[in-house]
Amino acid sequence: MPDLKSWGVRELSKLKDDLDRRIASVCEDFGLAPAACPEGGLRVAKRDGEWIILCPLPGFTPGDVAVTVTGRVLSIEAVRKRDQGGGMVRISRELALPFPIDQARANLADGVLTVRLARQAPPEARTIPVAGRQGGEEDTPAAEPAGTAETAANDRSTR
Repeated sequence: MPDLKSWGVRELSKLKDDLDRRIASVCEDFGLAPAACPEGGLRVAKRDGEWIILCPLPGFTPGDVAVTVTGRVLSIEAVRKRDQGGGMVRISRELALPFPIDQARANLADGVLTVRLARQAPPEARTIPVAGRQGGEEDTPAAEPAGTAETAANDRSTR
């Protein structure tokens, strides 16, 4: 197996894109909209420190679309009246995010919803004091606030 090579992010990303295109092609061959396919036509890219999610929503207007972020889940809901035959067209997508979101913007143009997500800055490191024994000294608990021991004793005696 000397020809076996470890795949990096670039190779895996290319493989995923190729598989996505093939799955979309199969969906089209069977007359299924991209919404019926597993990924629902979502495309995800990272550019200039933000994540960009593209979701095809042909025939929808900005008023038909709701985009929400709850915790680490991006939700896209789009509902409109069907052009012919009555009824409604509904598209719903959820995408688990690998990080908390600080800022989000959404724009619908030419039938494609573009959602831009800025990652929340990681919290700053804090120093935590360490209690314990040094040498032969005993670890002494911190002094209780005045009246705490008395109040606790009184509480026990009144029960």
